[in-house]
Amino acid sequence: MRMKSHLSYAVLFAYLSALAACGGRAPKDEQSAPQSADHHGWLGNETVKTRFGDFEFKGGYPTSAAASGLLDQLKFNRAIEVYFTQMPAVAIYEIREGFRKFGARQSNQFIIWEQLTDAKTLMLTPNTETVYGMGFLNLKQDGPTVVEAPPKMLGNVMDALQRFLVDIGPLGPDKGAGGKYLFLPPGYTGKVPSGYFVVKSSTYDVIFAVRGFKVDNKTDHAVGLMKQLKIYSLAQATRPPEMDFRNGSGQPIDTVHSDNLSFFESLAALVNEEPADIFTPLERFYMQAIGIEYGKAFSPADKDKTLLSDAARTAAAMARANSFDSPERATYFYDDERWQYIGDVPYTFVKDGSLQVDRRAYVYYMGFGNDPAMMNKNVGVGSYYLWTYKDAAGNHLQGENSYKLHIPANVPAKDFWSVLVYDALSRSELQNGQAFPSVSKYTAPKMNPDGSVDVYFSPKMPEGEEKNWIQTVPGKGWFPIFRFYAPLPPLYDKTWKLPDIQQLK
Repeated sequence: MRMKSHLSYAVLFAYLSALAACGGRAPKDEQSAPQSADHHGWLGNETVKTRFGDFEFKGGYPTSAAASGLLDQLKFNRAIEVYFTQMPAVAIYEIREGFRKFGARQSNQFIIWEQLTDAKTLMLTPNTETVYGMGFLNLKQDGPTVVEAPPKMLGNVMDALQRFLVDIGPLGPDKGAGGKYLFLPPGYTGKVPSGYFVVKSSTYDVIFAVRGFKVDNKTDHAVGLMKQLKIYSLAQATRPPEMDFRNGSGQPIDTVHSDNLSFFESLAALVNEEPADIFTPLERFYMQAIGIEYGKAFSPADKDKTLLSDAARTAAAMARANSFDSPERATYFYDDERWQYIGDVPYTFVKDGSLQVDRRAYVYYMGFGNDPAMMNKNVGVGSYYLWTYKDAAGNHLQGENSYKLHIPANVPAKDFWSVLVYDALSRSELQNGQAFPSVSKYTAPKMNPDGSVDVYFSPKMPEGEEKNWIQTVPGKGWFPIFRFYAPLPPLYDKTWKLPDIQQLK
């Protein structure tokens, strides 16, 4: 041990002597590479040129103008992330506000589109073949709330963040027979009576939606069943209030969120209505960074109002690119065609432990609804959707052009199929002058000898194709959704294939 010590001291002495001979610097072969601003990319005395502006630095410090501009850009960036992450929540909030403006403000006030949903209702991609019924529960005001669901309905219930709570109908606990559902508010610790399908909600607002099916191509039966619905607080169970049903057909009900400052204003209102902990700590940080915080009024200065409105517009532009030009191959149903679908994510949009924010925005910018019955492969029950924004050549669908969709025979849908056209601007039914911008099994289109059907999309009707034509509007982009109700195996194994839309010359 002593010899090792002496040896170590000798080596150290030799090293120090060599270091002194080099003027206090390590020998050349032991010197590290020079440390410089260029090596690290540090900002010194220079102007940093970025895609969002040029920013001057002196001695490593930003000038006052540079600091102000950079911090504004940071807030701008965070506003965009807030838009993308909170789009599902704001969509539900705006549906509620649209219903309230129509007069449905209480839980027992329920809207039924008795003559189906038409283009006067602005709503993200509803269909024109089933009867819609929708309303909101207010668990903060009413406490535990009972919903007596009618039989033979297909529907679901979501919380205020557009998260799935429970199915109604064949895929729900009532199995299509109807039944009593009891919805409990956040943090409820009271007694829970027996005899109910009990559903706990983490938010006070709950959206309740059902669809009914036509019989003999009429809506009367579905409307009659839907009007058996009862909604009341558990405290009123012995004397429930009378239901107030309102017909939404032909009414200008606007439920679609805006892409300006009002997006953030709506979000701020929602944040202050619901428990703070429904948002993750990171979500709350990003919202706080743009002035949205639980328990505080949202009152941005004029400068920030302009910044946030610009951010909403930019985020909406990005959302349109993310939805209408999705770069993810996994969003395409076929390997060699343009038809798209939810893709390889579950209804929670959590994959490999990560929330797929962009994929969720890809879906929720053009539609709403979070339901395993809509997203999973349920053979013979539920529904499934394909949509496209482009023709076979990869060009976006435009209203001034003429197109044809050839639908092969034996569509794999036990109940019915439909193709319905939406306005790319509002993502609602295209306002084209027709009662309903759709062709379906119910509209009895003309069939080809082999059982296939050709559907035409154009400003002017092709001669003799009145039953197979959906009118488009020059200057308006449009897109179709093809629906399969009670889908069958040939859809999923792709032995039946929906061809691309062809532009006609």
